[in-house]
Amino acid sequence: MPDLLAHYLVSYLIARTIVEPRYALIIAFVGLFPDVDALLGVHRWVTHSVLVALLASTPLLALAYLSGGRYVKVVLLALLLYTLHLVLDLFTGPTPILYPLVGSIWVKLKVIGLYSDTGIALTPRVTVETTKPDFTPQPAIEGPIVSEVGIILAVVTALVLVLEYLGKKMSVK
Repeated sequence: MPDLLAHYLVSYLIARTIVEPRYALIIAFVGLFPDVDALLGVHRWVTHSVLVALLASTPLLALAYLSGGRYVKVVLLALLLYTLHLVLDLFTGPTPILYPLVGSIWVKLKVIGLYSDTGIALTPRVTVETTKPDFTPQPAIEGPIVSEVGIILAVVTALVLVLEYLGKKMSVK
């Protein structure tokens, strides 16, 4: 899986385009919710199914709509961030994103580049593997909290925030 920091930062960057940055800091935590299954000893369990997420979010969406629609945008954003986590996980290992309809899916995507005297060649490689999901509880689950990807995203996020701040400061003058 992408590390927890990467999941959070991607969620934050998306959320801040929809809601105020201070609210984005909070709602971005929804992007971590699918990994709550690790606390139960079964990583990539039903919490990694978009179908289960849709079923769970339907009552919340109905409540948001019936209460005047004020929070519909927030519920839809939360569902987007949750689903984004699942999509990111598809590229890092078998993920039961369509469970119970389909087993776990793992998408491997790579583009190999070659530059030589004769020119440039790009070779795309796409593999989609499906496996039966294993929901057996494990005595221990290991996973990255921070990795190179998370650090890179943290640097990019900080750069975006600093540039936005400087841009606003310069436009005020």
